[in-house]
Amino acid sequence: MTSQSRTPALSPAALDEPASRGRLWWLLAALVVVSLNLRAPISAVSALLTPIASELGLSGLSRTGLTVLPTVCLALFAFAGPALVRRMGEERLVATGLVVLLVGNLVRTVRSEAGLFLGTLLAVAAIGAINGTIPGLIKRRFSSRLAPVMTLYTIVLTLGAAGASALAPRLSGGGGTHWLASLAWITVPVAVVACVAWLPVLRQRTVAAGRARIPAALWRDGLAWQVTAFFGFMGLSFYFVLGWLPTICHQRGMTLAEGGLVQAVTSLIQVAGSLAVPVLIRRLPDQRGIAVVVAVLNAGGLIALVLAPVSAGAWIAAVLLGLSQGAGFALGLTFIGLRAKDADTAVGLSGMAQGVGYLIAILGPLIGGMLITASAGLPAALVLLLVVTVGELIAGLGAGRNRHVLEPAEPRSGATR
Repeated sequence: MTSQSRTPALSPAALDEPASRGRLWWLLAALVVVSLNLRAPISAVSALLTPIASELGLSGLSRTGLTVLPTVCLALFAFAGPALVRRMGEERLVATGLVVLLVGNLVRTVRSEAGLFLGTLLAVAAIGAINGTIPGLIKRRFSSRLAPVMTLYTIVLTLGAAGASALAPRLSGGGGTHWLASLAWITVPVAVVACVAWLPVLRQRTVAAGRARIPAALWRDGLAWQVTAFFGFMGLSFYFVLGWLPTICHQRGMTLAEGGLVQAVTSLIQVAGSLAVPVLIRRLPDQRGIAVVVAVLNAGGLIALVLAPVSAGAWIAAVLLGLSQGAGFALGLTFIGLRAKDADTAVGLSGMAQGVGYLIAILGPLIGGMLITASAGLPAALVLLLVVTVGELIAGLGAGRNRHVLEPAEPRSGATR
């Protein structure tokens, strides 16, 4: 399997031409706008979960389902990503996903439980398909700057989530009475802008659809499974926090707006964690040390959130969890590019890691939510998440070795950038 299995329309020499460099800059800008759409529809609902449940009369099961649905769709459509890439090509798949995302955001403006769930289903299905495509696209078009571009992508995801968490309760008015308008204002305009920004990218497609050759042997590769396990365990903790942090803060005595602000601060601090990843990758021989730091910070943040006095514990948790999850999410996505030898392998590894990983991550909002709403309460959820953090650490020590998937076990010389 070589990187020549798909033939780029743009030769390496052409990248020195002003017009070609301009197309790459536009692609980078379009990726930024697209990335703003890939977490905001999820975090906005999380920040407004209490008023939404109150007005629509959602049961405890429906509330849990609403927090689990995004992760389910992210998993299923990440699995479908490689097949969709083969059929449509990366650029067309992203364009189609953006249109479906816009439709889903519009459907959620219908004030009903059915509209909320159907719109969320469409939106997060589109997000899942786009999520699975972008690592391969970045590997192909920005291979010499993989870690910085992947980090930029992760940071914009984080900013989108943070902005939605901070703005949603405030745009919804006192007590969250205008939550529907808040959801619409946060998600619909930026989706429209993303659709428009992506149109020129369709005219600069680098590969023809149907030519991807994604190695099936990935599913038998130990390193690929370590990358997948790291992404899954990291995602379980990440999506538990994303789905339930405002609710936990509210249960511990903070107001709804304060809980949304804690989540927003957590997301903003994730930017600092994300920014550290490419710097550390350049300085270290491999990524195992980064994985250790990520796990230690995550454990400290979870303990502070559940056991430390309110509200100091919430703000300590915001810092520790922000650093850990920002670095962890950036590292998990960067692992996909670093451990893949070429773009086709990156597409396959992305589908595997994100598909299986998000299935593991489903347990975060699902089991965590069940524990929080049951008599076991927050201490039981804490024990579960600390065990998961140990699994994340073990997987990170394996995935952080300086190797490619589908290669012999001997490490390659030099650090992968």
